[in-house]
Amino acid sequence: MPKTQKNRKTKKTNHTKKRNKIMILTLKPKMPESELAEKEGHYFPENCYDKIIKSDCDGYRIDEDGKKHLLFRFRKGVLPKDHCKVGMDCLKEASLHKHDNRGAAAGILDPKKMPAYANDPNLHGRKERYRVDGYYSKKSGKFINNSTGNLSQSNIIGYFDRRDRNQKGKIDVPCRETAFTRDEVEKWDNVQPLLKSIDKQFKILIPDRHKQQHKIAQMTPFKIGDTAFSTITINNNWRTALHKDAGDYPKGFGNLVVLEEGKYNGGYTGFPQYGVCIDVREGDFLGMDVHQYHCNTEIKPITKDYTRLSIVAYLREKMIECAKKKSSKLV
Repeated sequence: MPKTQKNRKTKKTNHTKKRNKIMILTLKPKMPESELAEKEGHYFPENCYDKIIKSDCDGYRIDEDGKKHLLFRFRKGVLPKDHCKVGMDCLKEASLHKHDNRGAAAGILDPKKMPAYANDPNLHGRKERYRVDGYYSKKSGKFINNSTGNLSQSNIIGYFDRRDRNQKGKIDVPCRETAFTRDEVEKWDNVQPLLKSIDKQFKILIPDRHKQQHKIAQMTPFKIGDTAFSTITINNNWRTALHKDAGDYPKGFGNLVVLEEGKYNGGYTGFPQYGVCIDVREGDFLGMDVHQYHCNTEIKPITKDYTRLSIVAYLREKMIECAKKKSSKLV
């Protein structure tokens, strides 16, 4: 056999072996959607899951009509280490900022977890399970028409398709630059290689969804370079409660990576309806259907100082409208 032919055969065999190591799961629902919806805003411990995924895996869900859909694709160690290190250096400080508008992901409403200016139940407006539609100011007595929930160490960078509720005056801002992207120019520039690496894995692993999402993203000036993303959510040591993501492009996919300092266990990303959770660690990539109910297990520190900084990259659904309206960079 000629040497070149032998080499081709060896490479093909190695590629096949690597591909065969990917676990394929077909997951049937453990409970109906209606039952799970009643648990929105609640937390699910590890013992609620039948499988904890820690190696390359493709997961497919069977819906209540018996149809098969991609739920997630998980790959270990596919992101460059230097990109991850720079990402932590650039994003850690911003990820520590707390916000009160994360909805069900921040858990069932608890006055002890709410901001001090809105933690008096007697001053709340209409109350839902995990938010109030506003509150009466303790200083002025005026009603503040802001949806408010529990505080969480969660922030957004990149671009957003809603006006900043802290911006005074009735200014129509169809899309805007976030404060981090506007003010931390050097850090924003330095983190671009990491965001491109995330986009690369999205394109390789879920090409059909990436193609659709990338096409829409590139139709608006409010996109992150030549990626399929407009917006990045960064979370610091935050355990999310059961929720579905809202406001992102429905035909796209969520992209989750984790940056780390110190040591910890847990923090698995779980789909309770399908009895599976994934242990995403630094360097890993998880493409996931964020329109299915998901949450995190408890994060358990091993070292005193640790950081689990999760990054979720996506496209806001209404970004396309920014190409049709007069836009502003107000934040």
